[in-house]
Amino acid sequence: MLVGILLALGASVSWTVANVAIQRSGRAVGPFRAMLWAQVTSGAGLAVLALLLDRPTAPFDGATVVWGLVGGLAALLAYVCLFYSFERASLSIAVPIMSSWSVIAAGIGVGLLGERLSVGQIAGAALVFTGVILVAVQPRTGGNEAAGGRAHRRTVMAAFGAAVGFGVLIPVIDHLSSSVGTLGAIPFVYGIELVLGLPLALAARVRLGPPPASAWAIVVAAGLAETLGFAFVSLGATRAPVAVISPTASLATTLTVLYAWLVLHERPTRVAALGAGLACCGVVLLAL
Repeated sequence: MLVGILLALGASVSWTVANVAIQRSGRAVGPFRAMLWAQVTSGAGLAVLALLLDRPTAPFDGATVVWGLVGGLAALLAYVCLFYSFERASLSIAVPIMSSWSVIAAGIGVGLLGERLSVGQIAGAALVFTGVILVAVQPRTGGNEAAGGRAHRRTVMAAFGAAVGFGVLIPVIDHLSSSVGTLGAIPFVYGIELVLGLPLALAARVRLGPPPASAWAIVVAAGLAETLGFAFVSLGATRAPVAVISPTASLATTLTVLYAWLVLHERPTRVAALGAGLACCGVVLLAL
């Protein structure tokens, strides 16, 4: 159990770096372009490692394909919404909303996998939910308040979409690990996600060409940090229940909000700050 929790904490650190890099890469080259090349570079490298190190324990069959499709759809929802919301919103607003993925993942672990949560973890889930609602109801004001409110609602909905996507994706990756490998499950899902998403992007005429040389470093950093976080979670799930691993890994929420406050000097409204604080405290309770 302890090793699993330590790996989940490693995921928190990795995803904190990823959150910052995702925002910077999305603003540098556009959210969907950054998403594509971050996943292509990191997924390719992890696929090579998976071929060398993984030892699947179950056969690759029709059920694996079905679960892969579920994971691909969840990943598509998660990453499109993640890069979109991070490119448009401050980290101290978007990240606490997205942190509710841990509640969804823990709920799936309890409802479908038969895992159990303590009273403190249930209280943590309630705090996350309350905090997310407080953050969500705060409109971003500016020169045009109505336009600011509409833009805020779009980024809030995108952050919620990312939470739903990741809440489903984490348990699916854990389930796939037996048939495609603990590490291989991640590039497997990435590949299905890209097969599903590229035709949609091309139909919408989204610009997807390689980023300029000046942006490659931050794009690759985003992909590596995000994928490394998933690798930590996948390895941790072999040592501890998903209902414990997911909340512990989502401590990245607290670390990212602290970074946004101390380094980026983001100052949300008092109500939004209260909501972000409650969400972060809830994530800590979930991890205990």
